[in-house]
Amino acid sequence: MQGRPMLPMALSEPAPIRQHHIVSAAVQRMVGQSIAHYQIVRKIGQGGMGEVYLALDTRLDRNVALKVLSNPSPDASQIARFEREAKATAALNHPNILSIHDFGRDGAAPYVVMEFLEGHTLRELLAAGALPLRTALAYAGEIAQGLAAAHDKGIFHRDLKPENIFVTGDGRVKILDFGLALIKRAEGAAAVEGDNDQTLLRSTPGLLLGTASYMAPEQVRGETADNRSDIFAFGNVLFESLTGRRAFSESNVVETMHAILRQPVPEYLLEQAAVPGPVIDLVVRCLEKDPQARPRSARDLIFDIQAAQAALPAVPAVIPSNATTRLTRAIRDTSHAVRSIAVLPFTNMSADPDMEYFSDGVTEDIINALAQLKELRVAARTSCFAFKGRNADMAEIGSKLKVGTVLEGSVRRVGTRLRVTAQLVNIADGYHLWSERYDRELDDVFAIQEDIATNIARKLQLTLTGEPGAPLVRAATADMEAYDLYLKGRYFVEQRGEGIAKGLEFFNKAVASDPEYGPAYAGLAETCCLLAVYYVGSPSQWLPKAKAAALRALELDDSLAEAHNAMALVSFMYDWDWQRTEEEFDRALAINPSYGPTRSWKALFYLTMVRARTADGIAEAQKAVELDPIAMLPVYNLSLVLVCAGRYAEAVSRIQEALERDPSQVVLYRPLGVAYLGQSMYESAIAALRKGTELSLRHPMFLAELGGAYVAAGNTADALKLQEELIARSHTTFVTPLFLSIIPLALGRLDEAVAFIEQAFEQRDPLFVAAASWPPLAPALHDERVRRMFAGLDVQWMM
Repeated sequence: MQGRPMLPMALSEPAPIRQHHIVSAAVQRMVGQSIAHYQIVRKIGQGGMGEVYLALDTRLDRNVALKVLSNPSPDASQIARFEREAKATAALNHPNILSIHDFGRDGAAPYVVMEFLEGHTLRELLAAGALPLRTALAYAGEIAQGLAAAHDKGIFHRDLKPENIFVTGDGRVKILDFGLALIKRAEGAAAVEGDNDQTLLRSTPGLLLGTASYMAPEQVRGETADNRSDIFAFGNVLFESLTGRRAFSESNVVETMHAILRQPVPEYLLEQAAVPGPVIDLVVRCLEKDPQARPRSARDLIFDIQAAQAALPAVPAVIPSNATTRLTRAIRDTSHAVRSIAVLPFTNMSADPDMEYFSDGVTEDIINALAQLKELRVAARTSCFAFKGRNADMAEIGSKLKVGTVLEGSVRRVGTRLRVTAQLVNIADGYHLWSERYDRELDDVFAIQEDIATNIARKLQLTLTGEPGAPLVRAATADMEAYDLYLKGRYFVEQRGEGIAKGLEFFNKAVASDPEYGPAYAGLAETCCLLAVYYVGSPSQWLPKAKAAALRALELDDSLAEAHNAMALVSFMYDWDWQRTEEEFDRALAINPSYGPTRSWKALFYLTMVRARTADGIAEAQKAVELDPIAMLPVYNLSLVLVCAGRYAEAVSRIQEALERDPSQVVLYRPLGVAYLGQSMYESAIAALRKGTELSLRHPMFLAELGGAYVAAGNTADALKLQEELIARSHTTFVTPLFLSIIPLALGRLDEAVAFIEQAFEQRDPLFVAAASWPPLAPALHDERVRRMFAGLDVQWMM
């Protein structure tokens, strides 16, 4: 055999513990020597029991694989087991099982001659991730054929795993290594007396037969294995082929065996991999804890696989020919500390796809709960949700989010019944640190979230802060209808655009359902602030409502980071109370240091309100990006801060990097255009703002700033046309006077510009104060009338 012939070895997972064999000088001299008529060429593999050499059969002039015992002085039991493997394999004579050519002795030491295979083990192929569905089923069908042939002759493999499955260069599948096989001579009798599982367990402390992640529950318990044990291992192999992940793989052997005995099959991983329902059902049946509940025979597996293949679209299955290429993987970045975590969006397993809001909401609640653990860095929601619907590799997630662990799971809701599964995975080695399944009533959802958070804290050895016994997740409402409406509100607001107004509707319904529900009021307050910032109607319509909701949220629950963030936004945008703004931002971050929106808003507050704290503003904006590295909004806010600080080149670099990932992020073209304008790069500025104008469907913000760029480039005619368009639109829809002032200000029509700025001041425009630092509007500060407005706001230090 070529590559890594798999040999029988004692159990140990995840890192196999093999007896270290010192190769004697006699073994070293085997290369170039002969055993019988087999000339040794080179050593090509070693396991716990034997060594394999490439040899030349000098009689038939062909390459063979020659296997000898590692121990130069084997005892009788080792020789007997070695001989049993050879006899078991030779008796099968099946195209899906490794062929045995010869068995003999060189002096006292036995040897076995096998066919030499060229290709790769399934383990090597899986190093590149999950197999395509058709390929996985094609391989599974051939494995089942080989198992059926063995079981028909009373031979049970007992150590089926990807290492013991070989795929040849032409796509044929071979089962290897029957070194742990049990050969039934008669019902209940083993081929080699005393060599059943119970005897071996009693006589060899600490040794189990098989490999932990693939052992059946009865093997874990030390009971005699049979054909149904091989079917359990087959289910494990098929699961890993379809998902790229082991169904049961914890941080050590004991926990892995506990998972096999107690934990449910992580079905959501199969669903995330878009595995068809009938195939999922087959895998789950194979992995039943009770042997009687598994498929009766390997021949049943063959029929099930054929049925699944027949149900697929009529496209020929493709066996990968680039196996070698797939073995070359990017080096995993394992430099991130274990005490960091990303919570991936829990998969919606409900029959109703519209229940997506519920699984998203459960995910976000767990993120917020974990954020209270001061020793744990939690990746922000937006970046975690960027992986939604993707079958991303764990190494990619760890690298992009800079975390050491990942929590993933699923949510299934049927009426008032709820099933939540969760598992914690270590990025460095892919092993499960913890997993659990919860089958509860809907009103237990908060207890489930609490249990998940506290179990993660214990597993990562984190200190639970706060009052002794205080929960990380508190049931803010007993009204499940209100909670449901609240989750819908959050779901739609996160989508931005028209979703903000839709989210507002659900938050209003939530507080109507439960007038004592603090988080719903906080969501309502923040949504009203967003509507004011996006100028969906006049800010005077939304900011008073935002203030009332924020005050009510704090009255009901002063421990909500979201409530303090909303109060900070109201103080910043509406009350113009700078001291309380900073206090509320600080309070929100003290409760939840990972709450990205607070850091982004606080960064803008620092820069626009207190120029002496520009460095603090940039630092806060950069922290927001670190917490949410994939999300667009933190990058947008950082670029705004950099532009306001006059660091134009750095802003351009940041924005271009983000646009390379996603050129459709329309708002980024705004700071990009203004940054180019600050460097007198007029053509680039106009190009960027034109792009933003096009993508935003001619949003007034882009029209105004494009007009300003036209003026700077000497194109006053086009600038005036844009101003006319803005004025015309202001007669039918709300256009903030701040936007209406930009083109007149650039043209030097100061009275007209100041008149618009005064209107914005009187309307308490939420971004009025921030406008003083924004380059297209900053020149207005040279006018005494504008300076008096700011002087009245106690921001004299900005002059």
